[in-house]
Amino acid sequence: MRRLTRCLIVAAGTIAVGLALLAAPSSAASAEMYLGIRNLDCSGVTVGGSGLPASTELSVALLDSAHPREIERRSVATSASGTFTWRADVSLTGLRSVRAVVTRPGLATPVAWTEHVVPSACPLAYTGSGRVLPLVGFSLSSVALGFLLLTALSYRGRHLAFHRSGQLPVR
Repeated sequence: MRRLTRCLIVAAGTIAVGLALLAAPSSAASAEMYLGIRNLDCSGVTVGGSGLPASTELSVALLDSAHPREIERRSVATSASGTFTWRADVSLTGLRSVRAVVTRPGLATPVAWTEHVVPSACPLAYTGSGRVLPLVGFSLSSVALGFLLLTALSYRGRHLAFHRSGQLPVR
């Protein structure tokens, strides 16, 4: 009888531990923190997070990873489920990597951070003069040079009269 009681106690303990282990991954998975960067293009980036403290004010900073400088910072509030989404509409021209850092307001220690490296930097904005004015200037100068060359070459010898013999008169 003692043996049966011990086996039942061990079986009950094993079942209890098994049920506890089955319940633990689902609660741990919901507590897993995620921070991601998506929709990255030259005009901005979207930062999203989940598994963060519910209904909490957080500070999200967008940084240039190559040069330690801040591009944009915003205060966001997480939802009741601990998620947030923020679209930063900033120019990312010339950047190769972007980092998002989430901190609690007033604290320097990050709660989470993520970094995204793009295969090629956004093209630099063309800020020079328009291409029409140099083309018009080149065209007009080419026409003027052509007219001068044509005039100079066609005038040569026009003031001399030819005889019927085809020889030039001697003066």
